[in-house]
Amino acid sequence: MATTSGTRASVTAAAASIPASAYFALALLASANLLNYLDRFVVSILAEAIKADLRLDDAQLGFLLGTAFAIFYSIVGVAMGGISDRLSRKKVMAFGLALWSGMTALGGAATNFMTLAAARIGVGVGEAAANPCSHSLLADVFPPKNRALALGVYLAGTFLGGALAMAVGGYFLEHWSTSMCMAVPIAGACDLAAWKAALFAVGIPGFPLALLLLTIREPARNSGKAQQSTGVIVREFSAALPPFTLMTVAREGGPQALRRNLVILAAISFAAVLLVAWTGDYAQWIAFGVGAYVVVTWGQIQSLRDRPLFALTFGDRTFLYAMAATALIACVGGAINVWAAPFAMRTHALSPSELGLRLGVIHTVGAVIGVIAGGWLSDKWKQRDRRAPLGMAAISICGTLPSVLVMLLVVEVDLFLIAYASVSVFGAMWSGATAALVQDLVLPRMRGSAAACYSLIAIVVASGTGPYWAGKVSAVTGSLTAGMLSLLILAPIALVFLWLAAKRLPQETPEARLALAAAAGEPAPTE
Repeated sequence: MATTSGTRASVTAAAASIPASAYFALALLASANLLNYLDRFVVSILAEAIKADLRLDDAQLGFLLGTAFAIFYSIVGVAMGGISDRLSRKKVMAFGLALWSGMTALGGAATNFMTLAAARIGVGVGEAAANPCSHSLLADVFPPKNRALALGVYLAGTFLGGALAMAVGGYFLEHWSTSMCMAVPIAGACDLAAWKAALFAVGIPGFPLALLLLTIREPARNSGKAQQSTGVIVREFSAALPPFTLMTVAREGGPQALRRNLVILAAISFAAVLLVAWTGDYAQWIAFGVGAYVVVTWGQIQSLRDRPLFALTFGDRTFLYAMAATALIACVGGAINVWAAPFAMRTHALSPSELGLRLGVIHTVGAVIGVIAGGWLSDKWKQRDRRAPLGMAAISICGTLPSVLVMLLVVEVDLFLIAYASVSVFGAMWSGATAALVQDLVLPRMRGSAAACYSLIAIVVASGTGPYWAGKVSAVTGSLTAGMLSLLILAPIALVFLWLAAKRLPQETPEARLALAAAAGEPAPTE
């Protein structure tokens, strides 16, 4: 009883006074998230120039827009969840930011499909640190009643970065060779393709921000005995990186667990072979198979290594239903967003800079309104109904669906832009609420790992299949409109998963989650 009273008192005190250092951390992390999505999505507005320069088809372009980034993001993200729960989050985040910024800039040196794919893989490796570290830090410095709004502000950087990518990329495409390159005091600058110059330019700002992240005041954590950085990193990557995963499974669970893992590996390999034979796209399905194996294996290792964490995440139907719905919603929204600029360039008579500026401004305003309003409404709604985050996700997908139909089928550019604004608002409303729900479903020590799990499922499904799916259908049918419309069949499936999660969520109180963890072996909290 004393422990419960002390916990309530500490929560009340935290809610009453949020220190300035929390807002400083939020500002820096939101800025890093802006660069995260600037570097991730600038290739969308550059896609047509990249396609022409490197002689790609839409399926290859879809791989670059999503899968190349997503799969290695998932592999490293598996390790980053545990690393962020045990090591300094600000240091891990700063290293990740410096890495993804450098790899973005190196993309400007690519000369073919494989070299650009390698650079985008590097971006994914660095960006894997962002969500586990940031979500965990913000969950520690903001109390539960303000958490969805704080995460909504953080996630606003997602949409600001995506919008800035459109504007900056479009401006470079139109003005680099005619005026911008002449102001660069480097010999041969004007011989550089505009899309390559854009990648160099957007990568550089991450380095000074990485240094600023090191000034964040990080809350102390009660995580047991101090652990050496090298040991933690080796331990977590051995649970994520094939073939070391096989040794980790054998060590943690013995021969029986290893046999189960080999069956999983065989099933995923067989599916990948069939998909390669069907589509002819080796890079896509080998990469996706690796990502799927890593995610499933990580879940298996957690069931052996940290049963309470597994019980609240991969082993919990409420968590899995919510994550499945989130992944499908993200698949629709993410693919629509990355293909919006190429679609508009092919369909509407707008210059790259004009298109980038319009899409950028519309996406910024609409998405920021959507994510912050969604987080605020969810916080208010949740005071009366625990299912509020799922309700917000349902509103998001139901509003997105007709907006996408209008966006893809109208011929007037103004109607296209109005529909795109609606897609931006509705498509952003679920993210802050769902991120807060993930944190609510786990114990404080698990926050980084839970955020990694949330990101992994969403990224592997959304970025690992969505852009490629639309591109492949476009390559087969000759119509990008058909490719983007085909994604909408996922919306009703997402609603079914939301309904399944909503049926269970009212019973998922903090006490019930703690009891579930305790039943899996979680030690009793100390005063």
